[in-house]
Amino acid sequence: MKKFFTREAKIGLLVIVALGLLYFGINYLKGINLFKPTKYFYVQYDRIDGVVKTSPVLINGYKIGHVSNIDFDYTKNAPITLEISVDKHLIVPKGSYAELYETGMLGDKAIQLVLTDNPDMHQIGDTLPGKTSGGLIGEIVNSLLPPIQKVIPQVDSTLLALRKVIESGAVENSMKNIETTTQELASMSQSLKKIVHTDVPVIMNDVSTVTQNLSKVTTDLSKVDLEKTLISLNETLANLQLASSKFNEKSNTVGLLLNDPSLYLNLNATMDSSNKLLIELYVYHVLSIKKRISFLNSKILTPKSFAILFCCAIFTISVVLKFSSKTTLYNPL
Repeated sequence: MKKFFTREAKIGLLVIVALGLLYFGINYLKGINLFKPTKYFYVQYDRIDGVVKTSPVLINGYKIGHVSNIDFDYTKNAPITLEISVDKHLIVPKGSYAELYETGMLGDKAIQLVLTDNPDMHQIGDTLPGKTSGGLIGEIVNSLLPPIQKVIPQVDSTLLALRKVIESGAVENSMKNIETTTQELASMSQSLKKIVHTDVPVIMNDVSTVTQNLSKVTTDLSKVDLEKTLISLNETLANLQLASSKFNEKSNTVGLLLNDPSLYLNLNATMDSSNKLLIELYVYHVLSIKKRISFLNSKILTPKSFAILFCCAIFTISVVLKFSSKTTLYNPL
């Protein structure tokens, strides 16, 4: 018996099923439920920027349908007609309208059905009035436009003032000053670089030497017996205190010298007596010298003795001159 379904028939049937599933899956992803019965209405707009098939139809933010078709008559300058499919249970009163608005910053569009309380209802296939709203971007623009309009004159005046400043040459002078300052900073950086490379190592070596010396000093101090040193210092201070106390007493020679005024008076009287004695000795000595000089003048420097001394001086000078003329002086050159 020959089989009714051949291999080719099975393959063709499988392809048809796969295409059907693909079609239903794509529509499902678009939000279109092909198995759900719907109503349809028409809406006309002059512009539908961003509206595509499957664009959502909402009521108070809840999706109740989608745009199922877009129709435009190229031969006439007529509005664009949208066919919207909505839930079959939706009742649209007369006076309701479909508002086209933006749903986000990317320009996506949706249709918002605004229903009224009219008891009369639209029938399937009726054309609903269409309105356009600015949406989120429109609200932002409307809220920002008044402040921007107020700021524009201030910006204009600021730009004019800035232009005047630029034309006056102040900016050019400022740039020159900045360039000069930059050059000075560059030279300062070079100087600092030289200091870092030359002086800083020397300073660090000195610091290292000082730290080593301090380390040695601390090491030496650590070796010193501070307790013995403090004991010795206390004993020395005690001895000094004892000596100073004895200096204030009159039971010893130093105390008498420092505290007995009679010893000072006697010493002062002795100094006065010594001074008078020295003056008398000086006067006596001067008088004796004068007497001797007068004696010599009377006994030795007579005319006869003066003549003899003069002749002796002449003779001595002649002998010296004669000897010096016969003697050759040594010249080291």
